[in-house]
Amino acid sequence: MSGRRFAPALFPLVVVLAATGCGPGEEAGLGEVELVEATEPGTEPVDRVVWGLPQGEPRTLDPVRAGSPSESAVAVNLCESLLRLHPDYSIGPGVAAYAEWEDEDTFAIGIEEGVTFWDGTPVTAEDVAYGLERQMDPQVQAVTAFAFAGVEEVRTDGPLRVVLEMEGPDIQFRNLLAGAAGAVVQKEYAEEAGEAFGRADGGLMCTGPFAFGEWRHGEGLTITANDAYRDGAPLVDELEFRFVNDSSTVTAALISGEMDGAYQPPVEGSRTLRSSDAGTLYAGPSTMSASFGPTTDEGPAADPRVRRALDLAIDKDLYVEQVLRGMGRPMKTFTPPLAWEGDPAADIYRQGYDALPEIGGPDLEQARALVEEAGAGGAELVLAIASGDQESLLGAQIVQAAGADIGLDISIERFQPTEFAAFFYDPAAREGTDLVATTGYLEAPGALYYAPMFALEGGDFNWSGHDDPEVAGALRGAMATTDPEEAAEGFVEAQRLYHDARLQVTLGETYSRLFLRDGLTGPPVSSAWLAAPWAARLGGTGE
Repeated sequence: MSGRRFAPALFPLVVVLAATGCGPGEEAGLGEVELVEATEPGTEPVDRVVWGLPQGEPRTLDPVRAGSPSESAVAVNLCESLLRLHPDYSIGPGVAAYAEWEDEDTFAIGIEEGVTFWDGTPVTAEDVAYGLERQMDPQVQAVTAFAFAGVEEVRTDGPLRVVLEMEGPDIQFRNLLAGAAGAVVQKEYAEEAGEAFGRADGGLMCTGPFAFGEWRHGEGLTITANDAYRDGAPLVDELEFRFVNDSSTVTAALISGEMDGAYQPPVEGSRTLRSSDAGTLYAGPSTMSASFGPTTDEGPAADPRVRRALDLAIDKDLYVEQVLRGMGRPMKTFTPPLAWEGDPAADIYRQGYDALPEIGGPDLEQARALVEEAGAGGAELVLAIASGDQESLLGAQIVQAAGADIGLDISIERFQPTEFAAFFYDPAAREGTDLVATTGYLEAPGALYYAPMFALEGGDFNWSGHDDPEVAGALRGAMATTDPEEAAEGFVEAQRLYHDARLQVTLGETYSRLFLRDGLTGPPVSSAWLAAPWAARLGGTGE
């Protein structure tokens, strides 16, 4: 990307990506499900909007620690990133006018002149460098710390320029700066707040379209319009977030008008919301997907043949129909297509995805043969899910039934949120389990976000001990380049090689869902809302 200013509309007009009268959607009573990337920008000012956070109260609004949809939904409107993610998952300038590789070992960031924090002070290279170094500090425990593994030094090069000295090229690094890895915070404020930064008692200081307001624990929090925002003041003066965990309460509040909108309202309320006169339920392309995978390198779950057998035994259309209520679709692999749709080499990725085996109906005969070949007939497996997650429970029950059909005895064990969170960083927490079901998402684009974590030895989620030299060679080659086509070709080859291992068994893509009351418009519908300031163009329709 060149250093000149590139300023497309933050969110383009509605773009229809797909319109399908698919069987699963019809059988679930939803009829035709049309995917759109974004709603039309708002045109009229609105004093106050009440927004639901169905995933509950955030732990923090510190952007580098925001690891849940509830946290991200708020934080992205407060703290902008160096680059900006658009609804089609392409990337443009954000706080940075440019962020690019100058050579194979040097990555340069040029800050847009005139960008200010909420208090009016300008963003400097020192602020940006501080934010990047903070991501690398193990004491901070940033959720995207992995992105900086190849960074050797961060230094300022003038008042508006930051230079990173790297171990070598990394095709995914730039993409990640459009998410939490690129979040910009004011150095002076963050240092003074210390551990309280991002909490109710510490607040924040960032550059986004809204400023931190009031946080009432157990009830909600309010953010207010930043009238000096460089892309123009938001149309909404005050945005209030409500913390709601109960599915029926969320649906009822949206229909009654108690809440004006929400992302990812309960999927079980989709039919009710779709038929409501109170507003519109939108469906958008998404990087969110439901899957399950091994938690151990021992026993039947660590055997690729058993995982492949389960994949063959599961009716993916049934999952979309009964669990997602038609608000999703089956996926061939665990890297969602939207992750690479905005890439310059998208055609190569698309061809690689299309070349994977088609998703057919259950093949119990082949699945049983694989179980027998693995010597796993009658094996007892424990599938872990998060307690209170109805979507995961229903999916787990489908997996359990499929297992029974092919000779596997799968029990479902529910873990409280803190216990379940420990699965992802504490091996001891996974003891006694064989599989874990999760709903994951990519907040930034790039096919090489997920694959290395599951396919490479030592990868964060490679708990089965998968180790294939050919896969490793293809993936490492794809990662260690700045050439989009070279990266795409390496990834596609690795994906072809590891596909049969079913490192994750993917149940399906979960469409991004947005409910807006009548008279409101502006936000993206695609899952770009997880990384972009989605409320910046929220406003009235004038109707």
